[in-house]
Amino acid sequence: MNACRFFMLTWMAVSTLAGCSGDRDSGGTVKRPGQPPVTHVEDDDPKMLAAIDQARATADEFIRALNGPRTSQSDFSVKLPIKDGEEVEHMWITPVRHLNGRFVGTINNEPVSVRTVKMGDEVQVAKDEISDWMYIDDGKLVGGFTLRVLRDNLPENERREFDRTVPFTVD
Repeated sequence: MNACRFFMLTWMAVSTLAGCSGDRDSGGTVKRPGQPPVTHVEDDDPKMLAAIDQARATADEFIRALNGPRTSQSDFSVKLPIKDGEEVEHMWITPVRHLNGRFVGTINNEPVSVRTVKMGDEVQVAKDEISDWMYIDDGKLVGGFTLRVLRDNLPENERREFDRTVPFTVD
């Protein structure tokens, strides 16, 4: 049986959860006071799995930019899976740096289902274990493969609202 998986669709707070906890509306969105909403995506969703594979396959591109950013590049972030028993929540870390072959950064949002970390905790992840990476270059999103899947699956009016509220463009 596949676990439920959730994705938070906000800039620098895209999060994935395995497990079915939380109050969901009919569209599978978990609403949390003071936190971004989290949207349900099946654990075996082929588009999301392909996005994660693409992020891992291109991690060296991210590392090069992270280690020698141009003045037009900012907001570097990596998403990683956080495990707590059977629960897995994929969370963004930022700021992020690459040390001794691992990404090191700070949890950027409050977890929904895992209790092994909290916002502000420093964590590490190997590049072959990441879920995604992203940065902004001259106002455009680079990477953000899981974010693109979520955005592309939004109804047109919600996609326009998302595009209006984030500080980057998605090509």
